[in-house]
Amino acid sequence: MEEKAGKDFMNTGSEHILVEKRKEVGIITLKKSDGLNILDSTMLHDLGDFLNELEKDETIRVLIITGVKNFSAGANIKEMKEFNPVEAKTFSDFGNRLFNQVENLEKPIIAAISGYAFGGGCELALACDIRISSADAKFGQPEVNLGLIPGFGATRRLPRLVGIGKAKEMILTGRTIDSKEAEAIGLVNKVVQEEELMEKSLEVANIIAQKGPVAVKLAKKLINENQEIKEGLEREIVSFSECFNTRDHREGINAFLEKRKPVFKGV
Repeated sequence: MEEKAGKDFMNTGSEHILVEKRKEVGIITLKKSDGLNILDSTMLHDLGDFLNELEKDETIRVLIITGVKNFSAGANIKEMKEFNPVEAKTFSDFGNRLFNQVENLEKPIIAAISGYAFGGGCELALACDIRISSADAKFGQPEVNLGLIPGFGATRRLPRLVGIGKAKEMILTGRTIDSKEAEAIGLVNKVVQEEELMEKSLEVANIIAQKGPVAVKLAKKLINENQEIKEGLEREIVSFSECFNTRDHREGINAFLEKRKPVFKGV
C-alpha cells in the first residue's frame, strides 16, 4: 500500500475499489461509478486481491467492507446471460471460494451496509462476521425471479443467521426486506442512521482491534468450525449451474433485462 498521510492512514485500490487503512482497521469500499457496485468477475477478482493484501498486513486487526451509495446490487445479469452451465459452475465456484475466504479470514470483517444488498451483495454481507446497516438499506435474494438460485452461499449462510423458515421465505419469494425487518430476524446486528454508518462500524472495529489478536482469531475460527458448510456449498454450486440448463433461467434473465414480468413454464 502506498502511504498517503502517515503510517496510521494509507489508501490504495483500483478503479472500482478503494482500500484504506485507519490505524488498525482496513476499509474496503466498493465504488463503481453507477453506484450499484455490481459484482462482476473483475470486481470479484479485485476484492480477492485486496483481501489477500490486508490479511498479510500485520498492522491490520479488523476489516470493514462497505460501498458508495449501495453495498452491492448483486451479480452482473448481463454477464450471466451469456453463461452456459459449465461457465455458470465456474462463476459460482469462484464466488463461493472468495466468500469462503471472507468468512474464514483470520481477521474479523464487518459489513457496513447502505442502500441495496441484493443477491451476491447480500451473500457478501452474509459471509462477513458482523453486519451493521443504515436505516435505508434493503436486502434480498431475488434469484428465483431470474429462474435461478443463490450461487454464492445464501442457501447455507442465510438459514444459519435467520433460521430455516425465514431463509426459505426470503429465497423462495425473492422479496425485498428493509433494515428494520433485517434486524428483527437477525440478518443484521445493528441499524443506524446513514450518516452514522461508518462511525458506528469503526467504533465496533476499534473495540475488537483492542482485544487480544490471537484470542480473536481463535474464537472466530472455533465459531466457524461449529458451523461447517463446505459440503452444502459444493451442492449449491452444482445446483446453480444446473439452472442454466433450463429455459426458465433464460426467460427470467431476458425479462429482467427487458423490464417485464417473466413467464415461467417449469422447463
